[in-house]
Amino acid sequence: MLLWIHPALQLACTLLACHVLWLGARRFMALHLGRKRVFNWKRHALLGRVVLIVWFVAFVWGAAMTRIQWGSSDLTGTHYVVGLVMLPLLITGYATGEVLDRKRARRTVLPLVHGANNLLLFALAVWQVVTGVWVVRTFLLS
Repeated sequence: MLLWIHPALQLACTLLACHVLWLGARRFMALHLGRKRVFNWKRHALLGRVVLIVWFVAFVWGAAMTRIQWGSSDLTGTHYVVGLVMLPLLITGYATGEVLDRKRARRTVLPLVHGANNLLLFALAVWQVVTGVWVVRTFLLS
């Protein structure tokens, strides 16, 4: 039962990340494409924090549970490796988001770095859903 917490949290969090990404895309359109868009800054910042923290905690949970259950965290192959690749991106996304939120100012470069980092992070998370389905089928349902 404890092994199911990781995939459930990660899937729910990735779905929430879709909404956070959409909010960020609206900001990008307004800031860089000159389109008039309302940007719900507080919602984007709050939900972005939630997504990044939960992705991190659920990674730790998944790695710990696989080690406890099967004696190794890297049995899931690419799924585990991509999770490791995501860790510095999670930290970068959180740190840049904190700077943008706490020290609000007109900026163009830092929001681009933040957005590109988190867009890559989101793409990797979608890949994790695909490989996670394989992990669930191979290890949890067999």
